[in-house]
Amino acid sequence: MLLSLRRRSATKYVEFYQNIGALVIRFSKEVKGDLCKRCINKHFWSLTLTTLFLGWWGMISLIVTPFFLLNNIFRYLGALSLQPPTPGAVGVTAELTDDVIEKLKPFTNDLLQLLQAGKPIEQAAPLFATKAGVTPQHVALYFQVLQHLANKK
Repeated sequence: MLLSLRRRSATKYVEFYQNIGALVIRFSKEVKGDLCKRCINKHFWSLTLTTLFLGWWGMISLIVTPFFLLNNIFRYLGALSLQPPTPGAVGVTAELTDDVIEKLKPFTNDLLQLLQAGKPIEQAAPLFATKAGVTPQHVALYFQVLQHLANKK
């Protein structure tokens, strides 16, 4: 398993919708969440263009499509002020490889206790990094994965 987080960037909460009409049925898709500028651009153009060209074919789709298009456009315009990440910006530049994960596994329970206590990882990362033989960025990335998994439950 190889996870990487190259840099941190500003994010904004957006909701984009896609509609594909097929006469008597319709297919919809949505992307919701705090996204960076690059991801916002990617999802906006993909979902909006698909809806623009394939969203009109059906009775319900004929009504829904303009609302989806307007929603996507307004949300995209609201996110235009979001700053893109600057090249070389300070942030996490670590890769979570199988080797790093194996080194951090013995500390998973301790990290989960920090997560449950709502404590920031920044203070504890150097200590865990020294114990595990990895960098503090690796610990922070592993902690983010644990947070993500805990939020899915």
